[in-house]
Amino acid sequence: MANEKLSALVEGNIEQITGMWMRAVRDDTRIDSDAVLSSLELRDHVPAILEEICALLRADETPDPTNTLEGRVKVYLRFQQGYRGRELAREVSLLRTVILDFLADRCGAPSMNVNLKAYYPTTRIINLYMDEILINAISAYSETI
Repeated sequence: MANEKLSALVEGNIEQITGMWMRAVRDDTRIDSDAVLSSLELRDHVPAILEEICALLRADETPDPTNTLEGRVKVYLRFQQGYRGRELAREVSLLRTVILDFLADRCGAPSMNVNLKAYYPTTRIINLYMDEILINAISAYSETI
């Protein structure tokens, strides 16, 4: 099953993916709030989010409010850290892009043997997970107004 293969690929590279995402956030001129965060504070729940995504991939489970706890924790932490909503949304967008680019770069390897038909269900779960984070963020930020 492709989801299991790709889940194992992500799971075996959580530190690398997290590092790629951290560099992308630090380099993004549209995000200012990260400047006051230490590396550990910036990193916060990203490895746990990746682990949660891997569990959903292995189970072939659709992300929803009951199985995206780490994404909700990230929203809460960023809100407490004084992040603006648009910066949080940009962070989520960068995480989505880093994960999908990472997988796309490796799916063509002969050892992976993953075609588009197998790749799509994985990307769908990842996209829906990121959408759940964004839905939670919109709710959290709009309720404070």
